[in-house]
Amino acid sequence: MIELIPNYFMIPFLFILGSIFGSFFNVVIYRLPNNNSIIWPASHCLNCKTSIKYKDNIPILSYLLLGGKCRLCESPFSSRYLLVEILTAVMTVCFYIIFGLNINFVMYLFLIYLLIPITFIDIDHFIIPNEFILLGLLVLFIGLPLDFLPISWEQGLYGALIFSGFLFFIGLIGQFILKKESIGFGDVKLGLILGGYLGVEYSILALYLSFAISAIMVFILLGSNIIDRKAKIPFGPYLAGGTLSAILTTLPNGDNIIINWYYQTMF
Repeated sequence: MIELIPNYFMIPFLFILGSIFGSFFNVVIYRLPNNNSIIWPASHCLNCKTSIKYKDNIPILSYLLLGGKCRLCESPFSSRYLLVEILTAVMTVCFYIIFGLNINFVMYLFLIYLLIPITFIDIDHFIIPNEFILLGLLVLFIGLPLDFLPISWEQGLYGALIFSGFLFFIGLIGQFILKKESIGFGDVKLGLILGGYLGVEYSILALYLSFAISAIMVFILLGSNIIDRKAKIPFGPYLAGGTLSAILTTLPNGDNIIINWYYQTMF
């Protein structure tokens, strides 16, 4: 019956649903690192402390209608609120288009719903809260044995060990050479989840893409004088970007566009 639901209904529905989750993620991103409740109090303006009314709390739409400002004191809201809501909505639709409405869609959507708040919390605070790690591992422990992912539990296990182990090894080398932390232990723990989702081959691809994206971005930031050479760089966003790139370049038959291009070019 689910397969009979037309796309002209599902896509708008999932976009709205994703934006609602994005609105909730904004609360998590701000409150969780500060050890505040993500449930209470209700959303409010940080400047005048006025609770935001329901009509002003509609994801994406309210921000645009209010011009990104509080209705009462006209204090500006961060544009990140809008970015997170749109990003979550778009990713929800993209994953539906790639996987269809099935258990794989649910599992991968859960992953991206973990990675979005992780990314922005890591950018702000240079931490990856253990709550996300434990929740992700719990879902993997349930999903892999039940074949909720298109890989076997053995592939998931080996992928987790390779992904996390490589980050740990690189962190040790960086610690030895630079005499300071280069890969945080939070990234290593996150690698367990990402590798468990991807398996061995895609873990290698995601790791390569993560380091490539980070190198390009650091080069751009340094060249633009946005950061200096001593700046601390959060690596969680790049791990998320590499993993997302590996997933989004996967074809319906299981082949990957980047991996196919590599083999065709090199061999």
